Amino acid sequence: MRIGIDISTVLNHGSDIGAGRYIFNLLKNLFAIDYEDTFVLTGRYISDDYLPLVEELKNIYAASAEQEQDRKTKLEFKLFKTTQKKLDAWNRLRLPAIETLGFAADILHCPDFMICPTFNKKIILTINDLAFIRFTHFNFDWFIKKYTKEVKRNSEAAKRIIAISQSTKNDIVKFFNTDPEKIDVTHLAADASFRKLSPDQYDRSILEKYKIKGSYILSVGTIEPRKNYVTLIRAFNLLKSGSDRGPSHFKGTVPKLVIVGRTGWKSEAAYTEYENSIYKKDIIFVGRSTDDELVHLYNMAELFVYPSKFEGFGLPVVEAMQCGLAVCASSSSSIPELMDYKNTLFNPADEEDIAAKIMMVLGNENLRSELGAKSLENAKRFSWRKTAAQTLDIYRKVYDLKVKR
Repeated sequence: MRIGIDISTVLNHGSDIGAGRYIFNLLKNLFAIDYEDTFVLTGRYISDDYLPLVEELKNIYAASAEQEQDRKTKLEFKLFKTTQKKLDAWNRLRLPAIETLGFAADILHCPDFMICPTFNKKIILTINDLAFIRFTHFNFDWFIKKYTKEVKRNSEAAKRIIAISQSTKNDIVKFFNTDPEKIDVTHLAADASFRKLSPDQYDRSILEKYKIKGSYILSVGTIEPRKNYVTLIRAFNLLKSGSDRGPSHFKGTVPKLVIVGRTGWKSEAAYTEYENSIYKKDIIFVGRSTDDELVHLYNMAELFVYPSKFEGFGLPVVEAMQCGLAVCASSSSSIPELMDYKNTLFNPADEEDIAAKIMMVLGNENLRSELGAKSLENAKRFSWRKTAAQTLDIYRKVYDLKVKR
C-alpha cells in the first residue's frame, strides 16, 4: 500500500505546536511500526523555513529502517513550493490535482481538516476541533462561513474521519450531521520525554532563569481568550485575598502562579487582568519554553491547573499527568475524557469554583500525592505508538474499500 500523507502544516508552521506536532509524532511512530507500506509525503509550502524538518523525517525513517535494507526506499516526498497568491488560487479552483504533478498513492491522509486538490477518492481526514464554530464571537462572519462550508464539504468527501477526542466526534456529528460510524477517535499523547523526575534530577537553574522563587502552581497554554487566563487570574486573586466571596481560608502560603505559553491573539485581556492584580508580583508569565524546560517545570510544581474553555484534546493535561502531577482542570469539552479522577474538575466560567478546587488540593498533601499517583497510572492510556497503530488500522480499512470495488 502506498500511504499518502499531506504534511503541508508541518512545512508551513513547524512541528512544535498543534496539528504540526500531531503530524510529526504520528509519522515518527508510523515509521516505527509499519515495515510493509510505502509512505508518500506531500505538501505545499511558501517558504523554506521548515524544510530542515523534512531532513529530520528522512533521518528518523532511516534510523527505524536500519535492520530492513530493502525498506529504506519506501519513503518518498512530493513537495511543491508556491506563493501565497498561487496557493489561494490553487485551493479555490481545486486545480491542479497533485496527481498531475507526480503524486501517486492508494490512500491519502489529510491530517489538518483541509483536503488538498486531488483525484484520490480514498481520503482519511483528521479534524482536531471545531473551535471556529464553537467560539463564533472570536471570529469574523466570513471566516466562520468559509471554514464551516469547507470542513463540512471535506468531511462528506472523506471515506473515514479521525477525531482526536470523543468531544470532537460529538461536535462533528452535531454540526455536520455526519454518520458517527464514519468517525474514529484516536487520542493524542505526550512525548516520552515528559516523565516523572526525582528531586535530585531537577534542573533548578530553570527556576532562576525565569525568576521563580518558592513553590508554584503551573498552567500551560497560549495566551489567548479560549485558554481562559482572565478567570484563572481572578481565581488566584481570590486565593491570595481570602475574600469572603471566595472559599474558606487557606492555611499556609499560597504558591505563585506560573503561566507557560506564547502570546497569542487577543491576549490583551489576560495581560490587563495581570496588571490590575494586586498580587501580580506572584504571577509569572514565562513565555514560550523548550520541552526540556517544561518537563522540569511540571516536575517542580505543586499542582497543574488547566482552565481552558474548550479543547479538541488538551495535551498539557496529559503531559502534566505523565510527570506525576496532580491536575485541576476545566470540565469543558474533551478535558474530562483525559482524567480518571473527576473531583478536581471545575466550571471554567466560575472563578470561585476554580479557587475552591485548587485550594482543596493544595491544602491536603495526602490528596495531592494520591492524585499524582493516579495521574501517572492514567497517563499510560495515551501513547503515540497506540495512536499510530489505530491510524494504520484505519488506513487499511480504507485501502480495503478500494480493493473490493
